[in-house]
Amino acid sequence: MDIKNFTLAMPSNNFTIQEFNFYNLKIRDIYGSFNRNFEGILSFSFFDGIGNLIFKFNFIEPFFTGNFSIKNIDINKLTTSFNEKIIITGFMNIDGNFNISKDNFEIEAIFNSVKKRNIRQYMNFKAMELITFLSGTNSIKKMGSSNFYYKEMKGKISVKNNYLTIEGLAGEKGENQYLITKPFLLPGINILIDKKHNTIRIEEFINRVNFVIERIKQKN
Repeated sequence: MDIKNFTLAMPSNNFTIQEFNFYNLKIRDIYGSFNRNFEGILSFSFFDGIGNLIFKFNFIEPFFTGNFSIKNIDINKLTTSFNEKIIITGFMNIDGNFNISKDNFEIEAIFNSVKKRNIRQYMNFKAMELITFLSGTNSIKKMGSSNFYYKEMKGKISVKNNYLTIEGLAGEKGENQYLITKPFLLPGINILIDKKHNTIRIEEFINRVNFVIERIKQKN
């Protein structure tokens, strides 16, 4: 974790942070303010997306709660920050909330792809490998097309204490939920999540991420 150029202005209670970096997730141009009850708002940029957060902090309890929204994230800039070989084009919105206290840690975020004119929504095979591996979907074999187009990408990530749950919100089929749906004519693939096996310990999830990214790095 790295914080660059933090400034705090008193008594106006305004603060700025040039950059906050956590596992290559870079939040930039942070500007915030808070009142005497430590209720505040802040704005920021996240891979070209514009974010806003409303929060409340209590030092006595203690707790930290809030809601956030990020619009028009460049998905490809986000994925290539981890590995330049992982390509997913398109844009995404994220809306969520969090509730953090001494004995509780909860975060919920809903993400959905955003269609834009003249922007193709596709991912390469390495991105498909990453998503299927992390979502617990059966591994896929490389097909003829180098790119896989998608119609919609929509899901929810919930973190509660030491566990992470991934849900697909792009539709349902029996006991499975669609995380990604393919277009009608273009080459693509549907990715589904089993509702009965969609929760994992955070430590194991992080290990999965590191493992699959390292495996992709070693491939040509």
